[in-house]
Amino acid sequence: MRLYNSLTKKTEEFKPLKAGKVGLYTCGPTVYDQAHIGNLRSYVFADILLRALLVNDYKTKWVMNITDVEDKTIEKSQSSSLGQDPQKALKEYTRKYEAIFWKDLKNLNVNLPDKRPRATETIKEMQKLIVRILKRGYAYPKDGAIYFDVKKYSENHPYGQLVNIDPKELKAGTRSNADEYEKEDVQDFVLWKNKKEGEPFWNFKIKGRNFPGRPGWHIECSAMAHKYLPVPFDIHTGGVDLKFPHHENEIAQSVIGYQAAGLASFFVHNDHVLIDGQRMGKRFKNFYTLADLEKKGFAAMDLRYFFLIAHYRSKLNFTWEALEAARNGLRRLNDLVRALSKVKPNRKSENFKIHRQQFLDIVNQDLDTPQALAFMWKTIGNKSITPAEKKALLFEFDKVFGFELARVKPLKIPVEIVQLAEQREEARRSQNWQEADKIRRQIEQAGYSVLDNEEGFLIRQRSKTD
Repeated sequence: MRLYNSLTKKTEEFKPLKAGKVGLYTCGPTVYDQAHIGNLRSYVFADILLRALLVNDYKTKWVMNITDVEDKTIEKSQSSSLGQDPQKALKEYTRKYEAIFWKDLKNLNVNLPDKRPRATETIKEMQKLIVRILKRGYAYPKDGAIYFDVKKYSENHPYGQLVNIDPKELKAGTRSNADEYEKEDVQDFVLWKNKKEGEPFWNFKIKGRNFPGRPGWHIECSAMAHKYLPVPFDIHTGGVDLKFPHHENEIAQSVIGYQAAGLASFFVHNDHVLIDGQRMGKRFKNFYTLADLEKKGFAAMDLRYFFLIAHYRSKLNFTWEALEAARNGLRRLNDLVRALSKVKPNRKSENFKIHRQQFLDIVNQDLDTPQALAFMWKTIGNKSITPAEKKALLFEFDKVFGFELARVKPLKIPVEIVQLAEQREEARRSQNWQEADKIRRQIEQAGYSVLDNEEGFLIRQRSKTD
């Protein structure tokens, strides 16, 4: 299996630190609002990676954090719960959006991570890590907060390796107290923020001195990853926008605090989703959520198929027409499974073994889902492959794609609709095209459509947007 490693900027053979076992960490959502489809691409991509590891017979442990304390979660919870206890308000606010997030992932058929730690429940681990960094001389207190010394770190360690940033650009004495800041803005970053009026806080005693406050964003992931994997682990995933400063700072504080050679062997990043060619994001006010798509009559699985039509490292341009095309592809796939509903899959034939391995070879080249989808359609159209082999292969391919093909059931079609379809089929055989078209319109007016195939015809229910 080969993956593109953002650390080395090369596609490399993946070898786990422990034979046969893979530790995987994904930066989870900051639960201050609903996740938009650009966010969701990251989690579907991580799920595809997990599935690929599993079909390659690796045992996996997947950790995805929930960022429930950060600048935006505090700001939003305060504005919605004036006068309430800050910690209680934060918990109530973030749990609401956390629940929506997990529901979205369930609808997208994303596997549930083995561990899903919340930042607010891992404060002690963060404080221990900060103390270790302080003891090694790579952090310092300032105005009640604690900062990581980037300049000192960069004297003996590579900093900026994920995005080729030169740490020499750091100006002495500059520091950022914000959880997020602009790319290439090299500053000492905050590990622990000082207490502010009206904000939730935790006590933090160091050598008899109390630093009431709360963790910075970057320290959260390092502590949660180490608690459950630990550091160093095999693969860290996330969107390209997290390379700097978030992932870069994770590496630095983990190398010092845990005295590790690095944070992860592989950093694997997915690219952005665009909206009509433009960068999407909440700050640009041009984003869509899964709920927005559902209001338009689309299903979560249509979006999953849409994500897979482009390589994860390529930008993916969202249009309603493109999503419609993805839905049609998924429908066609489901129709094929229904047409094979009475066929017993054959997994023992040589044809099955050859095509399964060819599919796996494609997937193992940096998770090339566009080529894997193309191979699937080519295989389905191959007349030398029997229906029993095709069904077995479709279910095998779906172990990676995650389209839930095994759950596709034949539709319960009313008897009168089946009779109309049979009458239409007879008219077609007699080349009475006018009568066949007339019956087809009757079927469509009743809310169904009839599709012609090699076996005769297939009936399906029409969607709201047909």
